[in-house]
Amino acid sequence: MQPNVTPPPLISNNNRNETLALVHGIYAGLLSFSAVVFLYLEYQQRSIATVNLVIVMALMLLLIYLNISACLKVKRGDGEGRTLSRILAVLMLLSFPIGTVLGAIALWKSSSKQWQN
Repeated sequence: MQPNVTPPPLISNNNRNETLALVHGIYAGLLSFSAVVFLYLEYQQRSIATVNLVIVMALMLLLIYLNISACLKVKRGDGEGRTLSRILAVLMLLSFPIGTVLGAIALWKSSSKQWQN
């Protein structure tokens, strides 16, 4: 006797802009990992002033927050999410090599032909 079990769906087509949301999630994860490594190395070396460390960490946290926010807004198909995504994609282009690839993908997926309202 074989049980009557339906297989799970492999691809969910009901989410909008899923690739773009994933790009922002990946970049937020990379920034988080970079912040942890940076803090660990700074704890070991103690090479910069505390004020500078606070400024750098505040900027990192802001970028992480903005990428998570863009991820959530892009999934909903908001126009505000698209604008935020494009701004963050231009900033991603500066972090060579992985950020450049992710930024190019984000710019492409937020174009008018690829965007899903």
